[in-house]
Amino acid sequence: MIEIKPLDAPFGCAVYGLDLATGVDADTCRQLHEALYQHRVMVIKDQTCDEVAFLAFGRQWGAPIPHVIDSSRMAGFPDMMEVGNTTARAKDDDLKRNSAAFWHTDQSYDANPATATMLYARTIPDTGGETRVIDMKAAYDGLDRGTKSRIDKLNAMHLYGATSGKDGEAPTAALNTAQADEVPPTPHPLVRAHSVTGERALYGVAGTAFGIEGMATDEGEALIAELKAHCLQDKYIYEHKYIVGDIALWDTQMTLHSAKPIGAPNGPGTERLLWRISVRGKPAVFQ
Repeated sequence: MIEIKPLDAPFGCAVYGLDLATGVDADTCRQLHEALYQHRVMVIKDQTCDEVAFLAFGRQWGAPIPHVIDSSRMAGFPDMMEVGNTTARAKDDDLKRNSAAFWHTDQSYDANPATATMLYARTIPDTGGETRVIDMKAAYDGLDRGTKSRIDKLNAMHLYGATSGKDGEAPTAALNTAQADEVPPTPHPLVRAHSVTGERALYGVAGTAFGIEGMATDEGEALIAELKAHCLQDKYIYEHKYIVGDIALWDTQMTLHSAKPIGAPNGPGTERLLWRISVRGKPAVFQ
């Protein structure tokens, strides 16, 4: 029997008594999905599974998405990534080491964006390395009626790297021509319905949104900045400090997230390594 408890935070839950190494049956999987959709963030505690078991669990949430930057894919497991400061490509490259240190939601630059992301903590520094997550459903509910009416039918345009280094955010690695061709500019509603629950939330108002269809450039950028500032209130944010064995998941349809910047490793207690899976599509238990 698993136990699901709310976090001591504005939102989120923790799961105890689950062993991913032995697999997750359909009933338990549905219970986990429903908990994530209710709480936005879920932390599954005390895991010791290998890459095969972790990837099998990821596939129960949707189709894994190989990252558009193919050099970021994990050797032998291209549907996964290694995130942190210990990999050869990240140790001496601040840009790659902190490639997620800005507010965004995964694959919002794709016409078929991610529906969930999960990070499995393998090595954690003594200080730093947290992930911050925003509850975009609560942020939407907190808007006044006039703003909701104003934005209800609007689409934002999204592009990988569109806001790189702007508005105080960290820069992101540029795509090469072939990678950029895979993810041309794409629109998404500013207010998007969840693919399973139908709940409505603000979507992707930071990270890749660069304009509003039918609006002048300055007006569209001002609206996106206004919505982002609203979402960045402390009452909508949870900050997760990882413990080795944590698997943290968030509903990418209803959240924004940002890694906190981390420096190069300098011996024990300074290293960070997480395995990452992002998925898209409706989970099998809801099809």
